[in-house]
Amino acid sequence: MSSLTKPGFWNKFGAGPGQTPAPMTLAIRAAGLCCAVGYNLDAAVCAMRANMDHFQHSNFKTGQHERVLVARLDDDNIWGQGRLARWIAMAIADCLSSVENVDFTDVPLVWLAPEPERSGNDSDWYASVFNQTVDHLNLQFHPSSGVMPLGRAGLANALKQATALLELQGCEQVLVVGADTFLNATTINAYLQAGRLQVRGNSDGFIPGEAAAAVLLQRVVVDNQPNCVDARKKNQLHIIGFGNGDEPGRVDGSVSSKSQGLTQAIRSAVKMSQLDFNELDFRITDQNGESFFAREASNAITRLTPTGGAMLRLLTIADCLGEVGAATGPAMLAYIHKLYQHSNELGESGLLHLANDNGLRSAVVVKRSHV
Repeated sequence: MSSLTKPGFWNKFGAGPGQTPAPMTLAIRAAGLCCAVGYNLDAAVCAMRANMDHFQHSNFKTGQHERVLVARLDDDNIWGQGRLARWIAMAIADCLSSVENVDFTDVPLVWLAPEPERSGNDSDWYASVFNQTVDHLNLQFHPSSGVMPLGRAGLANALKQATALLELQGCEQVLVVGADTFLNATTINAYLQAGRLQVRGNSDGFIPGEAAAAVLLQRVVVDNQPNCVDARKKNQLHIIGFGNGDEPGRVDGSVSSKSQGLTQAIRSAVKMSQLDFNELDFRITDQNGESFFAREASNAITRLTPTGGAMLRLLTIADCLGEVGAATGPAMLAYIHKLYQHSNELGESGLLHLANDNGLRSAVVVKRSHV
């Protein structure tokens, strides 16, 4: 870890701990979401279940002077680092609104952030966003807090880092935040030039968005040790497996995809979960409208589905939120966490999977608690 701001206070995590921590079931104690269809999780989930979106034409324009469709929050007063910091603060405040009697100086914050190669963000940029966020919240987090700039498919790494942090003495909870935005001229122009945005004449593209999501994680208690937080609650979302893979294929077609990386990530997550693949009831994916990732996911799932087995029920969030990059994974967890509290429609267990342009693939297995 290398310091970004004050020594020992804000850190930069690479791919997480060098060694995978001992297996640990994680439970989501609370969650929050700030996105184009809602400034809090309750509102956003209502809109998502109704299949609503808030796509609108922006001031970004194509080479033909047509306005680009985006998924944005309604606030024109602030842009840049301060805008993202505001959404992070709102997601964290939403998450912590139902949590009482917690000293947050004992809670590390792991921010899953956009990749530097995508946005050009340097250490000062990440540190500035974080510092503005804590100023909004008027909170201080554990000195082991840090940023993980791995983008959309960094979720498994963030969970790996959270698991390691929960091994620290006195650390009973970790706050994992995903936050990202595509709404700046440099990013929009780069994706327009690459032909990857959904604009007139190109249906094989995504709608750029912005969002922040937060999940407060704790280990599932299996005994009655003093000073431990009991995470055994009915209908609570448990994270029981996660894994990574690397895919040589690239979305620009320079190398074709054989779904090797995603297959590897899913197999690793399922193995850690100690479930069989045919025990899964659903999958929620980061499919955003680009056929490359949809084909890759379909190939991986077909390869892994047992002969004669039923294909998993498919859920997506980009059709409501737009493409929200590093916020996608935590937003998925927050969404499922809320659904599990009030509905049995998803079944008992499911799979999350995500993919980056740079080849990183991530998979997570979740299960409903019945204790």
